[in-house]
Amino acid sequence: MIRMKKIMDYKNIKRMISALIISALIMGATGCSDKIEISNDSDEEVSTKDVTEDSSEAEETEEGEEIKEKEDTEEAENNNSEEAKEKEESEETEGTEDSGEAEALEEDDFNDFVEVSFEHIAYPEVADDKPDYSGIYCSEGYSTTYGYCELIKQEDGSYYCEIFAYRAYTFEGKANFKSDNLLEFKDDYSEGTITIENNSVTVSVNASGSEREYVYGAYKYDMPEMDEYTGVYTYTTKDNELVTITVGYDDNRVPFITVEDSEKTISFEHMPSDRGIWILEDYNYGNILYASIEAEAWAPDSEIFSFTKGYSGDKYVVINLNGDTPMVYYKTYEPVVMH
Repeated sequence: MIRMKKIMDYKNIKRMISALIISALIMGATGCSDKIEISNDSDEEVSTKDVTEDSSEAEETEEGEEIKEKEDTEEAENNNSEEAKEKEESEETEGTEDSGEAEALEEDDFNDFVEVSFEHIAYPEVADDKPDYSGIYCSEGYSTTYGYCELIKQEDGSYYCEIFAYRAYTFEGKANFKSDNLLEFKDDYSEGTITIENNSVTVSVNASGSEREYVYGAYKYDMPEMDEYTGVYTYTTKDNELVTITVGYDDNRVPFITVEDSEKTISFEHMPSDRGIWILEDYNYGNILYASIEAEAWAPDSEIFSFTKGYSGDKYVVINLNGDTPMVYYKTYEPVVMH
């Protein structure tokens, strides 16, 4: 019995030890589990903290970049604004300079009439009881290119005479009055007569035994009556340069106009279809003297000055004596070579 009891006690003790060991193992496992869970919570908190910190840093970085980008944008806009302002000021300056140059150009050449000093020069009148046949008679149309006969009456009643027939005959000299409607001329090489009928002339020539006849009846240009305008006109440009314009007749009473501008001298002559001097009535200004250095598209009329003033003509001069002060409009075009 005693042995049996000892055996039972031993078994109970063994069971208790086993139970304790199992409890300890269970408790140990539970503790590890708790520790693991705590560790996980800690890692989770650390991870969250890291993410939060990273997110905060990213936000700060993004905000910094946005601020920097905004500052850069504002700076660029300011720079663009300043550049635009400088460009505008530069354009305004250039525009002012261009405008100044244009105004200076208009003041001398393209603006309206300028006041001038005028000293009238009188030429002897050609006055006798005989008819005046002065004029330029053309052989073809309105052109003097292929033939013309120019007659200008002189003080003594004779005529300055120039005859031209393309590749056929030329004469320049004096033609004397023989009878009404008939003049005669002679030089060392030829002689002949000029028969005038209305606005046509017929030239009969005997040159070296050969007789020829030339008819100039297509059109007649009258000679300009410039007596009112003859004299010297002067004015000073903005550059303090003196411009002198002379209107007169040469020794053969051929009308001419010269313009002395600085070191340049420009001559205007009366040879219609190539160049001309006209006394005409402009619809804006009344009676004017108008001279052009190049041919006009048609015979001058009441609008030719206004037409030329706009865009035609190489060089021209207009004189207006209708007001209290003599006025001159002088215009030149200088050629510009484009490379």
